Amino acid sequence: MDLNKQLIAGMKNGDADAFEQCYRILSPTIYTAILKICRNRDSADDLLHDSFLDAFDKIASYDSSNSFIAWLKRIAFNNTFNYLKKQKNTFQLINNLATETLHEKSVADAYDDTDLLSKLMVSVPTNHRVILWLFVVEQYSHEEIALLVSKSPSYSKSIVSRCLQKLKDNVKENESAYM
Repeated sequence: MDLNKQLIAGMKNGDADAFEQCYRILSPTIYTAILKICRNRDSADDLLHDSFLDAFDKIASYDSSNSFIAWLKRIAFNNTFNYLKKQKNTFQLINNLATETLHEKSVADAYDDTDLLSKLMVSVPTNHRVILWLFVVEQYSHEEIALLVSKSPSYSKSIVSRCLQKLKDNVKENESAYM
């Protein structure tokens, strides 16, 4: 789902209708990605708005040899990651509350209410959640993730490996709980 060249050209020329059409087409996709990472609707709304404003301000720098949606997602992920860095303590509290809520339910209820990836996303620290989301869902390479989070590719590989191992352990626990 990439935008056509005519629409991008219109945005580069400052056409307000082109900007509006771009927002209508891509905002649901970008919003979903942001929300899955920050897990807060109000923050996701603000980050979506800021990401599109940044993209529209920087549209002249967009290189048409790359995917427009990938370029826009990179802006959104950078904004989200920077926001999460600033809000680290707040999100740690949210993660703790979400984890406590999961533990209050029975294993069967928790298993029925959410899928394993969602439970994993709640149970890992915010910086791990961002990396895991970028790798598994957005299918970024470890090199691309390393650039976004200012770490080495091996850091990204390590985080993904640990998170996936945690997911495997959760699956084994759930399977043994039902036997």
